Amino acid sequence: MTIRWIVGLMLLAPAALCGQSTDTVPADSVHADTAAVGSTRPTSVHADSVPADAARSDSTGGDTIFRAAQRLAAEGRGDSARALVGQRLDSARPGSAEYVNALYWRAVVAATAADAERDLRTIIVTYPASARSADALMRLAQLELARGDRDQAVAHLQRIVVEHPESPNRGRAEFWVARTLLDEGNLATGCARLADASRLTPPSEVELANQIGYLGQRCQGVDTTAKAQAAPAQSAGQPAPREPNAAPAAATATSARGRYTVQVAAFSTLASASGLRDVLVTRGYPARVVGTAKPFRVRVGRYATRAEAEAAARALRARKLSAYVTSAETP
Repeated sequence: MTIRWIVGLMLLAPAALCGQSTDTVPADSVHADTAAVGSTRPTSVHADSVPADAARSDSTGGDTIFRAAQRLAAEGRGDSARALVGQRLDSARPGSAEYVNALYWRAVVAATAADAERDLRTIIVTYPASARSADALMRLAQLELARGDRDQAVAHLQRIVVEHPESPNRGRAEFWVARTLLDEGNLATGCARLADASRLTPPSEVELANQIGYLGQRCQGVDTTAKAQAAPAQSAGQPAPREPNAAPAAATATSARGRYTVQVAAFSTLASASGLRDVLVTRGYPARVVGTAKPFRVRVGRYATRAEAEAAARALRARKLSAYVTSAETP
């Protein structure tokens, strides 16, 4: 079994997932692509972690082509599926909504986890304001859960909640944040996030509402008052407080003319981007806002080599911040 088989089956048969809040995909079903996963230790993926967009119809003009590619992938004809999506991608104008949509679907039918991750990261870094950005973050979270990196999965899910207030995936993202926190024993925060998931889930999402209700049984008697009061600051994308004398590793090796930089977020409003920048600066990070129109990107540092930028990104991720290396803009 390969990752494309799993994705294809999940996309074509969403009804099969209904009522299965605890089913898992066998560990050997996860594609052991070390370039993307980084480890071959046994893992499992919850079946109901499939992105909400997987079962809904697209309104794009290329809907028929992408659905056909979806069916081909599920039938094991991955090469044909990728060729079909590739034709649409080649004919689309780079940067257009059609192009980003095709890029997303190329990730859906990708042969390996590494290929899927590359396209998904391109969407969230280069086209963060696109209609597919939230969907890409959800799929990246699924890949992180598959490799056992819960911190990164939560970081992707948190970005959906903070950066995509209109996304229908927000309730599902909050649910998975809550589920991960509860599994780690963080009851107060997990239950507070589960309450947010319930608030964000529309009545039409019956299965998700049932999952939230079932998980909510673990929250009986848990005091979430303090966590609820702290939630606004956390949901604004602020990093966890740093020890006063701890020098941020991401601030090292910066260069005024560095070719690479680390992007930590993108917002639709300048006020939101400036707020995160100010928080980062007070903690010692060389952060700045890039762009004069949305998306307003928040970036940290400039680095002469990709290796230096990757090291800075790892340091930021260790502090629970999303961080991706990209080319630096012209000063």
